[in-house]
Amino acid sequence: MKVCLLSYNIMNNSTADYFIPLSNKLSLDYKVIVIAGKIRDKKSNLNEEVTVLQWPSKRPNSWRDFWFLWKLVRTYKPEMMISMFSFVNLFLIVGWIFRVKTRVAWIRTLSSQYQQKHYKVLRKSMIYRFATHIITNSEATKNDVHQFYKIPKAKITVLANSVNDHSQKYRNVKIDKENLLFVGRLHPSKGVDVLINAFSQVLRKFPERHLDIIGQGPILEDLVKLTEHLGISKHVTFIGEKSKDFVLEAYKKLYCTIVPSHSEAFGFTVIEAMSVGTCVIGANNTGIKEIIIHEETGLLFETGDSKALQRQIERVLVDESFRNKLALNGYQRFLDIYENSVAINRDVQFFNQLKYT
Repeated sequence: MKVCLLSYNIMNNSTADYFIPLSNKLSLDYKVIVIAGKIRDKKSNLNEEVTVLQWPSKRPNSWRDFWFLWKLVRTYKPEMMISMFSFVNLFLIVGWIFRVKTRVAWIRTLSSQYQQKHYKVLRKSMIYRFATHIITNSEATKNDVHQFYKIPKAKITVLANSVNDHSQKYRNVKIDKENLLFVGRLHPSKGVDVLINAFSQVLRKFPERHLDIIGQGPILEDLVKLTEHLGISKHVTFIGEKSKDFVLEAYKKLYCTIVPSHSEAFGFTVIEAMSVGTCVIGANNTGIKEIIIHEETGLLFETGDSKALQRQIERVLVDESFRNKLALNGYQRFLDIYENSVAINRDVQFFNQLKYT
């Protein structure tokens, strides 16, 4: 049987929720070997036929990791190697040396999310050229990879992120009509200050409303000071980083989830919120606008414009039936495109086609 090597972290998160069933599906046609970085979910649902190994180092960038992968590829002679995040470099280099037929790099982050030194950009550009195929999670990421790393577009395929359908698990959670929600890293790129400024204006018309902010990050103190400066501290709660289950229940419970990022490779927050059937308002840029159809499956506002965001928030606060229609349509769009089983069938078909190229 042909061999497929994959590398990802086995954890209780949306990434593993996708890659574990993908590995199981691929194991019907391949001997699948998963090389994990972190293994935090000991009870993962990987099939018994899937072999799980672990990198020697926490971050696989040492000679020890290189030699580990070298021996593995030399022994099993894989037909395909699929990697993402910090696992890409070694997978592509070793795969290229052994002339593995299909070498896939999965890119899920925009270059703007990292501080890039010139030599690192050049190095990454060279390494990506060792891939036979590059997968991105959105057209925005595809364009970024093409422009930033100078990778030909013909080499890049868009396969959107996906998550499990969580609607049934939280179907009995009662919606709190007074609360709005933000979930994400507290970083300047996420536009949380735009949301706080917009919310301070919303409170003038809706003084009983509240904003919950779930996440940690380097600008937490600055955001707290901003709420104090605007005099809305009592209406904003910084909850910190929480478990996946806590976040999913919060999506369902709170009236509307807001994604004000200045740029986003895809927007996991958008489809996770849709997966439980809630309403989403997002900034009109990059990956977010590829998911939300304005005024049909959610609302979009001009990126960085707090007044525009204020107007969209007020629209759903004034008209609950409109909010509910957006939530229902968003959930249906999620089922059609971004639900895991749909995406995995799509992606396995893509990988199967590579056998004949």
